[in-house]
Amino acid sequence: MDTNIINHYFVIIIGGGIAGLSAARHLLLKMPQLAGKIAIIEPRSERRDNLDEDFKVGESTVEVSAMFFAKELELQNYLIENHPPKFSLQFHWPRETSKTDTIEDYYSTWAVKNPDIQAFQLNRCKIERDLLKMVIKQGACYYHGRVRNVDNLDNSDLKSIDVEILSEVESGKDFKLQQPIERITLTTDYIVDASGRNFTVGSRTDNILKDPKYLFGLDNASTWVRVKNTDKSLFDFHSQDVTCSWTYDTNHFFGPGYWIWMIPLERGSRDYSIGVSYHRDKIQPSQLNSLEKFMSFLENNQKLLYNVIKSGEIVDFHRWPKLAHTSKTFFSKNNWCVIGDAAAIFDPFYSTGMVMIAMEIECLTEMLRFKLANSTNDYIRRVEAFDKLIRCVTQINNHLIKDHSNHLGNASVMSWRIYFESATYFSILLPAYIGKYHLCPIFSDHFTADHENGLALRNELLATLDYANENSINIGFMDNHRGGQLFGDWSPTSSWDYDHALSLTKYGHKRLNLQKCLSWSNFYLSLIVCKLYYRVYGIKALWNSSFFKSLSFTTYRFSKFYFLSKLHSFNMIGVPNNDYYDKMQKDFKTYKYNQNDIIDWKY
Repeated sequence: MDTNIINHYFVIIIGGGIAGLSAARHLLLKMPQLAGKIAIIEPRSERRDNLDEDFKVGESTVEVSAMFFAKELELQNYLIENHPPKFSLQFHWPRETSKTDTIEDYYSTWAVKNPDIQAFQLNRCKIERDLLKMVIKQGACYYHGRVRNVDNLDNSDLKSIDVEILSEVESGKDFKLQQPIERITLTTDYIVDASGRNFTVGSRTDNILKDPKYLFGLDNASTWVRVKNTDKSLFDFHSQDVTCSWTYDTNHFFGPGYWIWMIPLERGSRDYSIGVSYHRDKIQPSQLNSLEKFMSFLENNQKLLYNVIKSGEIVDFHRWPKLAHTSKTFFSKNNWCVIGDAAAIFDPFYSTGMVMIAMEIECLTEMLRFKLANSTNDYIRRVEAFDKLIRCVTQINNHLIKDHSNHLGNASVMSWRIYFESATYFSILLPAYIGKYHLCPIFSDHFTADHENGLALRNELLATLDYANENSINIGFMDNHRGGQLFGDWSPTSSWDYDHALSLTKYGHKRLNLQKCLSWSNFYLSLIVCKLYYRVYGIKALWNSSFFKSLSFTTYRFSKFYFLSKLHSFNMIGVPNNDYYDKMQKDFKTYKYNQNDIIDWKY
């Protein structure tokens, strides 16, 4: 095959999955002048109809990723019309391990209200197929091919990519029947590696870290099926005690060393992705490497889910015997970055993968805006700041899974863990995203400087939970959806909007008072520390050094951010909460109503 240089692009995205396509759409929406200057290289056909390659596990968004897809990618109507709504994360532990036939056999944390920010369950095959059509219409160039080599990844020079163009195969035929038909070379100023576990850039730059010693000890795996036409009655909703659907939630079921997801894939049907994420110190991949073993595992440990699957038709079976990895570098000065699974994945427990994609892509667009304008210093400043920021946020997401193997099956310990982890997500990460603080290099500097202190606090809390777990101490069952368990009616998932950002529509850059959110977040974390340590140690907590260390940290941060919140409020005097609504109110001052002011028409 001859090699021909045919085109140069400002950006080449390697990988046409959800990360790569979302990056292309975001770049073209924010910088439409890039139409014709962005290319996507992907070995899968544009049709996206191959059962083995195109039909994915399913994806559950949370508030951050839902806002990214709905607002940043301008897909809100599309999501409403094409993908199931998601009301919350719900968690279930067997009351007795020997009896798991119905949902009444579980201790559960049920969503009690409709969400403040609507999230969605994504059918990955559908959204990738539709996004591909959208980005091609926007001006992205699509190459159905496979990357064979990439040059100049170790320097900032122009990149060249050797691409093997592939033939089409008939709909439904084996993906492996594709044949190489041509070799081409593409050149680019910037490479986005969204190639998933192909690690196109990572494998050529020694950038991937898979050893558990780099992952806070995480060594996990996953097995799953997709099933359609299940019996609706097995997991139906009849309770009058809550206001939202239980079916259109992401439901997690727990056991020792593992948890199982149940994600609806379509509206109006009972099609699900059901899979187990497990830790290899408790369960070996060889124990779950076939459909028969997986079904036997469910039948003996989570009979309700076994019955759901048996009531329908199994579409496919997949597994990852080695799940977690991360990267050394996320944004490189050598004009490349890694996003999505090509960058990191740990565990889908809190659906953090899509959160990371959202932040990575928004940072990428902000960086390339300066590169396109030839503002070199501003570009390099953001490369450095955003690389540190994404690395820190990635480590936090990794740390969320630390010691999961020992905690998952213990309803008391794990419910407490979910309770305080929900508090930090809703009161810190979500407001920071709404206020677009992650796009500010100065915020990145402050956030990364305080990063290790935050992990140290988490280590203290996890050690306390370890003690309770090892000594079989019942420290109560905490429901992260309900108020009335800590102080007043406060709830981790409902009481987070301390600055009234949603009602005041504070969506502009830094309009939201993040310092206020951080202040009150640490106030309630202080109360969580007091209650947790008392539940574990009783009155002896008063002379426990870990208790005083944790409480001192949270109370200091409460005071610090309380002062900074007042400073932010002072600096925002005279600045409107929302420019759009402020302009409408100003324009309305000239409005006059005349009841006789009607335009004549033919009648």
